[in-house]
Amino acid sequence: MLKKLPIYKALINSEDEGMYCISLVDDPAVETAWMAFNKDEQPLKFAVENEDKHIVRGVIMRADFPIYRVGISGFEYLIEYDKETIRIMAEKYLYDGFQNNVDTQHNNKLEQGVNLVQWFIKDTENGINPKGFEDIEDGSLFAEYKVNNEEIWQQIKDGTFKGFSLAGFFDTVLVEEPQDEEEQEILNLIAKIKSKLNK
Repeated sequence: MLKKLPIYKALINSEDEGMYCISLVDDPAVETAWMAFNKDEQPLKFAVENEDKHIVRGVIMRADFPIYRVGISGFEYLIEYDKETIRIMAEKYLYDGFQNNVDTQHNNKLEQGVNLVQWFIKDTENGINPKGFEDIEDGSLFAEYKVNNEEIWQQIKDGTFKGFSLAGFFDTVLVEEPQDEEEQEILNLIAKIKSKLNK
């Protein structure tokens, strides 16, 4: 029996909600690794060839992309961030002055020497379409960081960290009820019976 998980939409409805930190992680929830730039400025996945640049670029959040999550009680669900929420949280993150809040593996220990140098939303129609990320949805949030922290730079080079993950507080709303194939068949049968009764 296939299990269909409930889908929730992330929202920002108050001043207390939004992102407060970006984490360097080994397994990005958005399923997209960053790119590190070589001497020809051509992005390479999982590789660094230029010791001078110390720059990484990647996806912070993909638009309308379902992310698998497990709650405290083992409750499984998917959560999505739409384009509007991504824009609001991107603007609020800068407004709140959090642009250099970076930790590793969500350990809540802010690192020094990892600084935001670019922050943008993919918009193909207006020419904002980073090379190497053509398969990422418009409305997705990207960041580019300059890494002067040698220890972290070595961990990026050796593949310990492969991408970004955000930390924040968000409101949620259920947008799709959970159903599996058996439940769907039962619902279809009930709908047919109701239709016949109405006739």
